[in-house]
Amino acid sequence: MSFSRKVALALTGLAALAMPLAMAGAASASTSAGCTVTPLKPVWDHTNSTGDKVIRYDTKVYCDAGRSIEILDERRDQDNFSLDDFEGSKIYDIPFDSAGTVTESVQVVLPDADDWTEGPNTEEMYHAVGFQVTEDNGYVSTWTDWDDSPVVQFHL
Repeated sequence: MSFSRKVALALTGLAALAMPLAMAGAASASTSAGCTVTPLKPVWDHTNSTGDKVIRYDTKVYCDAGRSIEILDERRDQDNFSLDDFEGSKIYDIPFDSAGTVTESVQVVLPDADDWTEGPNTEEMYHAVGFQVTEDNGYVSTWTDWDDSPVVQFHL
């Protein structure tokens, strides 16, 4: 086999290995009982009057008519060598008389939670959502598994 053919095969193999990593950053959505919930990537919103960065965590919600949804949205800081840090939560209770899409959000100050092993002055933030749906006929779905937003690195 020629050298150029070996290089081409090696590069193809590397591209195939990198593809799942590129896809891992995409937000996942969960659908249950006529509702779909998607945690969007955290974004810097503003700097408050004390100089702290404020991060916004958006969650996109679609439901069919005649449902109400309860969403548990947990903010987390990704850690490399231990369990991810829990940084707070928000519960959304949203009724849908007609089908539609809404975006719920919470804004919080960027925590300073990492130690020296995580890198200098950075936090790797994401949020995870789980939900259950109650239909007008009284049916209540089970809670979904957690769905995570992409992880975003913010500098303090």
